[in-house]
Amino acid sequence: MAGIYLNEDNSHYFMERADKASDIKEIRDFILQYERTNVEKMFLCASCQKTNFPTKTGSIIFEDVDYDSPLFDRLSNFSKWSMAVGDIVAKGIDIYSIWIDTLRETGISPWMSMRMNDVHNADDINSLIHSAFYKNNLDYRRAMYRDEKWEDRQLDYMIKEVRDYHFGLVLEYFEKYDFDGLELDWMRFGNHFKAGYEDEGRAVLDDFMRRTKETALKYEKIRGHRIELAARVPVKPESAFDMGMDGAGWARAGYVDHLIPSPFWHTSQADIPVERWKQLVYGTSCRIAPCIEICLRQYAFPGCKNEFQYNSIETIKGAAKSFVDRGADAVYLFNYMDRQSAPYDEAGYREIITSVGKNELMNKGIRRHVLTFNDRQPEGMPSDERLPCMLKKKKFEGFRIHTGTAVAGEARFALLSFKGREDISSTDIEVYANGRKCVFDGKKDPGHPRPVNTTFAWRMPAESVKDGYQVLEVVACDEGFVLDWLEIFIG
Repeated sequence: MAGIYLNEDNSHYFMERADKASDIKEIRDFILQYERTNVEKMFLCASCQKTNFPTKTGSIIFEDVDYDSPLFDRLSNFSKWSMAVGDIVAKGIDIYSIWIDTLRETGISPWMSMRMNDVHNADDINSLIHSAFYKNNLDYRRAMYRDEKWEDRQLDYMIKEVRDYHFGLVLEYFEKYDFDGLELDWMRFGNHFKAGYEDEGRAVLDDFMRRTKETALKYEKIRGHRIELAARVPVKPESAFDMGMDGAGWARAGYVDHLIPSPFWHTSQADIPVERWKQLVYGTSCRIAPCIEICLRQYAFPGCKNEFQYNSIETIKGAAKSFVDRGADAVYLFNYMDRQSAPYDEAGYREIITSVGKNELMNKGIRRHVLTFNDRQPEGMPSDERLPCMLKKKKFEGFRIHTGTAVAGEARFALLSFKGREDISSTDIEVYANGRKCVFDGKKDPGHPRPVNTTFAWRMPAESVKDGYQVLEVVACDEGFVLDWLEIFIG
């Protein structure tokens, strides 16, 4: 069994429980809901650009917020967040210390998570979410010469003042809180250097991680217990290395105890090479906990018309089973928080936090393995998106999907959808699974998430079923078919 590492973001609790966020019972009950679940470690994120705690280094979330301004919207999520933190601080409540103590009571390991380069709302320089440091140092941004997306407005870690500022916040985390571990979230937002300076940047982040490890060792003596470190990095070791985040190198140097290979946000990536990560950290005690994001798209928005499309329990189980069967030590869930009615209801959330990571439960019922992509690549590298794919007449097009270890007796279907096609016949498309021809089974609704157009099923023959990767080959019998969705549906 693999446990769940669960990330609670920096705004969710305060927005969702704004009217009673400072109530001590509410604060404790929020944590107690995870007792007797599969949550092994909980990562409490206390900062984006601003913090949720009083800070000497940065800006607290309600700093520079004019509540009397006619522009201030008291019903917005930001205002709820800002006012809730303000109320908590005014009452002298240290919410993270309460959460840490309550987690220990439940047997869940309390961690904190720091976002290393968050640029939410970067297109609005006056956004109340931006820290004074960010707003006052426009020349610290990494790619303002093009300024096409939020990531271009991330801070450049090659600048000493940027590193010093963030390390000052790291020190405050250690000074203020007695946690079991600290996660440095390098995937918020993932680009930390000017284009072309990633190799030089790698040495800079290596040194940052070394200093953080030295600080952890110092505070182990102060706190009287071990303090571990984790890092969220890109899904592939080579992508992480080429972007300056040498996660495997940090593990071998003893700087981190946990690596969280993670997509950014556009989609969950079900094909994280856990085996390769494990091989690269072999001989260390570093644990690998691949991350499942809440979004699921087959290719990037806005090309993908499903702007807000989320994982279901069936797609979560598919990815998680694959990760565990590939050797993952835990499954990390990012953006999976309670009371989010769009992706799941209360019962669905309970199922996620109690079943994910447990093979005996993940093997039961429906499991879906959807072809997605890696949404965070090094500068200058092409995307590995395979969809949408224009099929050529009578030409085989192959796709690889990892499904973990096969379970005896399970029925497997290849589900495909084609742009603009609401009906096809058995003679239009042929599908092969591991070299075996599949049988057309007509229309099949997989439930959410789903493509825009109708999905069609091909039953995979029993003799094609195997562990690990499945190769699906698709052949169009005529021109004009654009493959828009591909998955293996099990159950």
